[in-house]
Amino acid sequence: MIKNIIFLGAPGVGKGTIASLLSQKTDLIHLSTGEIFRAAIRNKTKLGLELKNIVESGNYVPDEITNAIVEEKIKELNSKNINFILDGYPRTINQANFLDNLESANISKVILLTAPNEIIIQRLSKRRYCPTCSATYHLDFKPSKKINLCENDDTLLLQRKDDEEESIVRRLEVYNSETKVLVDFYKEKKILIEIEATQSPEEIVNYLLKQK
Repeated sequence: MIKNIIFLGAPGVGKGTIASLLSQKTDLIHLSTGEIFRAAIRNKTKLGLELKNIVESGNYVPDEITNAIVEEKIKELNSKNINFILDGYPRTINQANFLDNLESANISKVILLTAPNEIIIQRLSKRRYCPTCSATYHLDFKPSKKINLCENDDTLLLQRKDDEEESIVRRLEVYNSETKVLVDFYKEKKILIEIEATQSPEEIVNYLLKQK
């Protein structure tokens, strides 16, 4: 089984869903930078307020902030001999170089998930969340049994600013201009596996479980 892997792909391609499912079926810890950032935003820390402005504008968090967060977490896991899935990092070539020089990372494979832009926009624009308990829903794939209310606490479900169509388009533009260069970076290292993400998460995970 592969270990210490990276999931690459545009926002909304399904990295988080597939990484979570793979984590449940293996000893890999799902390390999502997005979740770390959202926790800081919810707690309204100084960093969280800065992150909120960046995320809502559809831009990415500066590399120096992201690198520091990821390095700290990877070193913690490495000290406990715990393997991981990196979801949402690296996103730029600077981040990739930083990770490549981080001895404790020891990346074995990079999984590139691909999907047409129209599918990505449809997926992201229909996501909803509960501002009280942070539960997440999707109008098509995971609708609330209480329609527009959270199943846990009856709070009105909201759409994140970065899931509005205008912001999604901006995020895809940033991805295309900055992140796709990582594909060539990892191809040269011969550790890239490309997968069409229009398959079901279960099919993708079953395929990954057979990789070495």
